[in-house]
Formats: sequence, C-alpha cells, structure tokens
Amino acid sequence: MWKKQTAIALLICLTAVLLCGCAQEQTTYPEANTAPVVAQQPQQPVRQVDVLGTPTDPPAIVVDFPDDYDPDLEDDGSDEYYEDEEPEEDSTAMLLSSYSSVSSQYAGATPIPLDPVDMPTPTPRPDLEFQYETYDTAMGFSFEAPVGWEVDQDDGTTFIMRDPETRDNVNATFTLTSQNVSSSYRASELRTELSNQLSQIQRNYVGWRIWTADSRQLLKSEGVYNAYRGVMYDETIVRGIVHVALVGNRVITLSFSAPGYYNNSYQRVYNRIRNTIQ
Repeated sequence: MWKKQTAIALLICLTAVLLCGCAQEQTTYPEANTAPVVAQQPQQPVRQVDVLGTPTDPPAIVVDFPDDYDPDLEDDGSDEYYEDEEPEEDSTAMLLSSYSSVSSQYAGATPIPLDPVDMPTPTPRPDLEFQYETYDTAMGFSFEAPVGWEVDQDDGTTFIMRDPETRDNVNATFTLTSQNVSSSYRASELRTELSNQLSQIQRNYVGWRIWTADSRQLLKSEGVYNAYRGVMYDETIVRGIVHVALVGNRVITLSFSAPGYYNNSYQRVYNRIRNTIQ
C-alpha cells in the first residue's frame, strides 16, 4: 500500500515538471493582419547650401523688334517723320486672350471679352498746329520755334525750351547744347557721342527702343541722328530724336522728347528748328 502511494506521488511530480517545461518553451506568434514593426532610419537633413547650389536654366531672351521705319532718309530739308505712336493693345485683354486657349471661354457666370479687338482703343490724337517766332540764344545761335514756349535755361552751353501745354502727362522739351572738343576730333566719332547720349537718356525709362542711326547735316556740318521710344514707370510713352554734329571745334546737339502719341507734330517742330538754325 505504501509503495503504491509513493509511485502515485512520483508520477504527479514528474507530470508537474513536464508541464513547467512546456510552459517555458511556448512561442508567442503575432496576430493575423498585424504589420511588422520596422526600425526607422534617421532622416538625413538637406542642407540649404545644397539647395541653393542647384543650377537653374537662365531666362529666355525676349527680342523686342522696333517699329517699321525706312532708314533711307535723304537730307533734303523736307519734312520726314517717324510715325505717331500706334494705339497699343490692352495688356489685360492680351493676358485673357492667351489664357483662353487653355481655359474656359468664360470666367464665372459673367462673360468677359477675351480678344483684344473687343477692348476699347485710345482716341487718336489730332495733329498740333503751331505759330513760329525767332529765338536767340546765348550760344550765338538763332532759330524758329513755336510762339509762347517757355525757356528753362539759356547760357553759353545749353538752351532748353518746353511746350507749356502738358499732353499725355508729358511736356515736350527741346534742347540745344554746345560742347568744345579738340582740333583732333573727327566727325567719325559722332556716332560714339550719339550712342553715349542715348545711353544716358535710356536710364529714365523701363522700356526702350532705338532705331538705326543715320547721317544728316546740322548747321551745314556733318552730323548723325537717331530716334528713340521710351516707356516710363507709369507706362507713359515718350518719343524723341537726338541729333549731333561737328561744327568747327564744337559738338552741337539738337534733341527733343515729346508724348509718343503726338510724335509727328513735334517732329515738325524739330524740322523747323533744324532748317532755320543759324
């Protein structure tokens, strides 16, 4: 009897030992549809200097061609003009027109004009008529210019007169200057002088065009001239001419600037001065 009880006790102990061993070896498996955890790698910071050092393509060059103009102007004293400023297309209309090619014809519920022809154009300016009188300058020159124009400066080197009437935010201004040069100065250098003067004028404008320089006498001496078109910050258009000539040992410059839409009218004034100066 005792032996039987002892055997039963040993069997119970062995069973307990086996159960403990199985419990230690049990493996825990993840539940289904549970994504494994992946160790995150630390991100490398992008240095600002690397971004700024990335090369970019240069902007495309916009070529702005000048208005049509016949450079074959003869120095025969006749009245020849660069044309008045043409009415320009409304910039908003041009933008809408280009946008319409990739978008709907209407913006919102209200239709708006998309073609520049639907937009109003500036009213054409009438030709100006002037009465002329003789002006004497301290430089020793005289010429005919419009009656009633105001003289802003008159000394031994500079004569400036302007139209007191403001048109398109501009008062037309005519300038006559005299600059002494050495006896070695040649008429072939006048084109460089003309280019330098035009470069100085260009600084006053955000938009700029010049035409082709051409020869023309002034005071019966060799000269060269060119026309320009400038656009100011407020989009005011100015047209003008710079004419330089070698007279003895002096470089004489006759120039004017005027509202672009009255260009022809003020070129007639320039021609009158050029043909009568002495």
